[in-house]
Amino acid sequence: MTNLKKLLTTTAAIAVGAATMVASGVTSAMAEYPERPVTLIVPFGAGGNTDAVARAFQADFAEALGGEIVVKNTAGAAGTIGTAEVAASEADGYSLGVIPIGPLTTQPHLRDLPYDKDSWEYVCNITKNPMVLLVSKDSPFNSVEDVKTELSANPGKYVYGSAGPGTLPHLAMAATMGALDVEAKHLPDSGTADGMRSMASGTIQFFADPPLVLSRYDVKALASFTDERIEGLPDVPTMKELGHPLNFSIWVGIVAPKGTPADVVEKLSAACGEATKGPNFTKVTESTSTNVEYMDSATFGSFVDSEFEKNGQILKDAGLSK
Repeated sequence: MTNLKKLLTTTAAIAVGAATMVASGVTSAMAEYPERPVTLIVPFGAGGNTDAVARAFQADFAEALGGEIVVKNTAGAAGTIGTAEVAASEADGYSLGVIPIGPLTTQPHLRDLPYDKDSWEYVCNITKNPMVLLVSKDSPFNSVEDVKTELSANPGKYVYGSAGPGTLPHLAMAATMGALDVEAKHLPDSGTADGMRSMASGTIQFFADPPLVLSRYDVKALASFTDERIEGLPDVPTMKELGHPLNFSIWVGIVAPKGTPADVVEKLSAACGEATKGPNFTKVTESTSTNVEYMDSATFGSFVDSEFEKNGQILKDAGLSK
């Protein structure tokens, strides 16, 4: 073998060895992820629906992922502050968002934000919750007909709350007022927990949210925004059967900042699938009539795309888009 051939052979061997070491290092790093706690950022306050879903999911997700999970609440601006925090985080798999429909698919149509639907690696969807029309447990309103009768006689006297302008609770309540042909004022809060406090104090009289709140606050449901009665609430009529075919549900999914490695996203998505069948999550969701609906990364990404377009059109038709 000539000296040149020896040099080329040696160089090639070194290159192959280096490539093997790099590949081995990547595989090893992937196998070790997560090496430190993973933070789930919830863009609403503690005690609300999204927070409850995240905390119910926390233990089973940690077990499936093989690491520690920490829940952090960053509330405000209809969920956009916490969502923006996720988008601005390092794309390393250690900062994830537990985000519902609003901040991902309605708020970007309402205002200029430091993120949009292309700011994410979509990890998974975990729940899809029907919504119900809520009043305080001691409210004189016991039916949707009661609401229509009283508000028709007193336009503008009563107040409905929401988790913020343009959130799904806002859209559901605005649609309800329109369907009943009555008027009420809108008082936005920063999340479900704040809305429930406003209802307890009498500041607001109506709110729309998933049934999970029924077990956590002194409220009752007058109707559901579903096509069929909710299994856990057999005595609660649907808006559809009352002559108002309104259908609203809040889904909650997990996203990572754009650029998070594909292998990390894949591992997270698989862990999500396992966690949705976990004992703690199953117990909580079954006891609160919360629907578990797992979607893997690709399916969830396509779903959000379609929801983004659909909700954008709804907001545009309502004259609420930017």
